[in-house]
Amino acid sequence: MKSKKFILFIMYFVLCGFFFSQNKALDYKEERHRFNQKLISNQSYEIITKRITSNDEFIGSFLGIAKTRLGKSYFIVKSSYVFNLNRSPTAENHIFIYNSKKEFVGYYYLSNINQLPQKLHNNRLYFNNEDCREKIIINLTNGIPAAINLKCNGEDDFVEFK
Repeated sequence: MKSKKFILFIMYFVLCGFFFSQNKALDYKEERHRFNQKLISNQSYEIITKRITSNDEFIGSFLGIAKTRLGKSYFIVKSSYVFNLNRSPTAENHIFIYNSKKEFVGYYYLSNINQLPQKLHNNRLYFNNEDCREKIIINLTNGIPAAINLKCNGEDDFVEFK
């Protein structure tokens, strides 16, 4: 009888340890938000890479603070989530916007890493896609545009703010 109780006792702890030690799936959106918050807090204009797993990473940088005519301030971050590093690397690219309290406001999703802006200066985002003839400058003085046009070689490419 004692051996049955002992075996049940051991099985209970083994099963509890198994269930409680299971890793929950990584929440990439939350992890990326924390990465962006760190970029804002450090306000470093350098490109920072953070390895998430052996197969994916975040790459991003703080671009600066845009101030509107109405007195609102926005933190601007460019960020890429690169996954499938071991096979065929793929990136999700965004321009993230945070308010003066460092709260998430929205983003522009960019289909190509070359579409990310190079810098923010005097409330203007400067883009320099080497594949395109046009130099694109987006003025943020009047606020965050509902859409931006990342025109390339005469072809319009509108990106909505979400």
